[in-house]
Amino acid sequence: MRFGVACLASISLGLISCPASAIYADEAFHVDFHHVLLGHPQPRNTFLHRPSASSKASLLYTLSDRSVIGAINSKDGSVVWRQQLNSSNGLLKALDGDSILVSAVNGAVQAWDAAEGRLLWDWSISEPIKALEVVKSHDLGRTVLVVTKEERSTKAVVRMLAGDSGAVVWEYEDESGDEPLSLTSTEAGLFYISIHSGLLQASKIKVTPLEPSTGRALSCIILNADKDLIDHNLIIPPSLSSAYPLLLWSDRTRRSLRINLLGSSHVITARLASEQAKHIDNIRVHTTSRIGNTVNVLIECQSGDFHWSEAYQLEVPFEILKKTYQLPALQGPAAYSVAVHSGIAYYIRNTEQDVTLFSSLSDRTVGRWPLQSKDHDHLIKSEGIRCAISEVVVRGASTFAVRSAILLTSGDWKLIHNGEESWFRPESLSGVVAAAWADTDGPQSLADELAAESHGNIATAYVHRLKRHANDLRHFPQWATSLPQRIINNLQGHEHRTQHLDSTRDGFGFRKIVVGATDSGRLFALQAGVQGRIIWNIQASKVEPGQQWPVRTIEINHDIAQVHILRGEFMRVNISQGSVISHRSRFEEQSYKTIVGLLDSAGSSVSVGINSDGTVEIPEPMSPKPKTIIVTQDEKMTVRGWTMGVSKAALAWTFSLQPDEKVVSLASRPSKDPVASIGKALGDRNVLYKFLSPNLLIIGTVAVDTSMASFYVLDSVSGQLVHTQTHPNVDATQPISSVVSENWFAYSVFSELAETDDTSPSVMRGYQIVVSELFESSLPNDRGVRGSAVNSSSLRPVGVDGDGRSASPYVVSQTYLVPAAISFMAVTSTLQGITPRSLLCIVPSLNSVIAIPRAFTDPRRPVGRDAIAAEAEEGLFRHNAILEYNPKWALNHVREVLGIQQVITSQSLLESTSLIFAFGTLDMFGTRVAPIGGFDMLGKGFNKIQLVGTVAALAIGTGILAPLVRRKQTDTRWNGT
Repeated sequence: MRFGVACLASISLGLISCPASAIYADEAFHVDFHHVLLGHPQPRNTFLHRPSASSKASLLYTLSDRSVIGAINSKDGSVVWRQQLNSSNGLLKALDGDSILVSAVNGAVQAWDAAEGRLLWDWSISEPIKALEVVKSHDLGRTVLVVTKEERSTKAVVRMLAGDSGAVVWEYEDESGDEPLSLTSTEAGLFYISIHSGLLQASKIKVTPLEPSTGRALSCIILNADKDLIDHNLIIPPSLSSAYPLLLWSDRTRRSLRINLLGSSHVITARLASEQAKHIDNIRVHTTSRIGNTVNVLIECQSGDFHWSEAYQLEVPFEILKKTYQLPALQGPAAYSVAVHSGIAYYIRNTEQDVTLFSSLSDRTVGRWPLQSKDHDHLIKSEGIRCAISEVVVRGASTFAVRSAILLTSGDWKLIHNGEESWFRPESLSGVVAAAWADTDGPQSLADELAAESHGNIATAYVHRLKRHANDLRHFPQWATSLPQRIINNLQGHEHRTQHLDSTRDGFGFRKIVVGATDSGRLFALQAGVQGRIIWNIQASKVEPGQQWPVRTIEINHDIAQVHILRGEFMRVNISQGSVISHRSRFEEQSYKTIVGLLDSAGSSVSVGINSDGTVEIPEPMSPKPKTIIVTQDEKMTVRGWTMGVSKAALAWTFSLQPDEKVVSLASRPSKDPVASIGKALGDRNVLYKFLSPNLLIIGTVAVDTSMASFYVLDSVSGQLVHTQTHPNVDATQPISSVVSENWFAYSVFSELAETDDTSPSVMRGYQIVVSELFESSLPNDRGVRGSAVNSSSLRPVGVDGDGRSASPYVVSQTYLVPAAISFMAVTSTLQGITPRSLLCIVPSLNSVIAIPRAFTDPRRPVGRDAIAAEAEEGLFRHNAILEYNPKWALNHVREVLGIQQVITSQSLLESTSLIFAFGTLDMFGTRVAPIGGFDMLGKGFNKIQLVGTVAALAIGTGILAPLVRRKQTDTRWNGT
């Protein structure tokens, strides 16, 4: 016993004396993975752009639906830079070859360096921005035009901002009450376009030319003189590849397309082919830049599952539109785009079968490349083409290089180069709302198999084992073929990375699977040990635009993922194959506030309904496992505990809050939270016994009137109040998070006033972490009122025993001032719970996930003095009220993880190591953490070649010397006789 305590003490001292490190530099980018995502690219805000006039290569720029501006390297699909904005409902513009991008989101206009993503200047206003344009002239240089208008106001304001500073150059006020549509600039001038709505007539389009230097309105042009019925939905916005600004709209039948050159009142009509389909669902128009006096126009039409296109040439000075040719209708999804090279316009058609290149000169096919998209292990499926952006490079008389960046309907992004897929970005995986670790065919499954064999007779157990071994033989070919590479990797100190979904040979438990769900209705699986490789990604549910898939939890039952969705919707998915096994639709009853997924006695998933008043109903034919506890909260902030029965739930306890209190955080002990020891060994060889309860629940509340934060520790089975802590003057607008593990809990708040010890300042202002540890008694070797009792029950809470000792635990608490807010807390998890747990924190301001070692948050650290010898032997050291974030605690190393909201952990087969997966609205990040080092695994510095060489040399030496020794012994015996 003392030897073990001494060993642990020496390890703790070593940990304290050495700099704390969550991840080593040589492990970063090897043991972790990071999916750097932007979100679904918005077609109107996505384009190819050269970051400078001298740059030969273009970058892909986008403003996504996740409020992220990003630049993508078109060669490999990597993110060059990205910036998080406040809203995704915005605009993004740039001039070709210009070094800046301009974004407009809500009422903020920001200019960004196109190459590096630095913010150059910003300008803001309280009114929302309706239109944005970047123009360049010889007199004024680069300028930015914006149109603002309040929702219920009749006045729209056009402003010109200086391109280098954002200062307002001039303003033009339109008090006609028209709805702003767009701003655009051509060689003919600057034009403000709006929708003019009449009381007794249809809407019309109004074009107002503005003087570029002063903003004065020069005239007013009312289009639609032939009294076409104009609807906002009939106005066709410019496509991704449009270079020349035209005003386009169609009639209600979508049989005719109206074209107007800005600055003219003349409207050109293009009659679309009527023999292709009975009706046209969608029209897209692609234009090239002006080539001489000609602008090439490609009109793309879609009707049901068919698509076709018509090519035109527009003579700008004469306003004459000529149809050059028409491409035949094809079935299936497609995307068209245009590109110009050496004064010739090219049209690119991307389908799911091929890439076809046409010229504006004739309808003859210039080039065609069969599509050779990667199958992504046959489990990631491209789900239709949404739109495309293309570049064409001519290399010789008949050699072309065509690159097309294709946006898929799933939200993913890929680049096709002459029919071959160069890269693929899984942007559909942004917006993860739930995730869970899965260990398919892992140690738990093996334990279940062994348990089944041990409970049967000898004959059935033997047959069962033969079947199990025969099933294991299916992995032998794969293992045999990978054996040489595994040997080479082991000798070189490299980690073997398999490309197959096989965790049965995962000796360390690192290649576990993460199953997740996104708010766009997708389910996916990642393999953590293979750089987060995507195993499968499917559209599990159809979600309407503007809506979110309300997934509550994901539970893993062997090879089945059970997805619980709001209002009783339930889905079972095969983890290995990525296929939906069963799907139960929502309950018909709409009175339920939410639905909670539970397990029945057989381990299958069932759902129970929670009403608005906090009561629980068990719909037929659901039958959850008896004596399961559910904690609910009603609209009056009353917390209740319910015990599940066969057909109804019984109220177990009630915990009422103050009328002005609202719940801001809730945390309970993890389902897998092993405890290695019931006591803490002290330096003087005594023991402090831990207050252990698997039912601990911490509720954080804030009183609105008094700004008082209260944290209540409850027993979720009996409802007994175990402990309470309060903090005055708490800022409820800042993040408040909490976590419970083993016999301690922690939470973070922003407190403007907090009393501390005598050695530190009496006032602490800022973000705080409060850590509290619960013991059965303040006296060593004393178990309090429990005494020598072997068992204890939460259903019979002990108040005061005969000796007058309270059953409340002895609580040691300490507060630390930290430099930044913490939005989420979790703890590491290991197989046996022997390794000290690290506190995992998400720090949004740093775009980081940090792991704070337990030694730094131990509330028993001595205050106001140095640790004595006995305390130092425990690993304790002097308390400091300020806890700085050590850069070595950052699990993401030098990466920036955006949008991370939650962290889930899992155990590996090594006691030293815990698996981490962080997810949220944007990025996904996974790694493994060894809080006190990998003491049960050889490090990369271990020279395996030297070891093998030494053993081989000893074997060879022994083989050579053994005959000589035997001969010498024989000669000695003969000579001796």
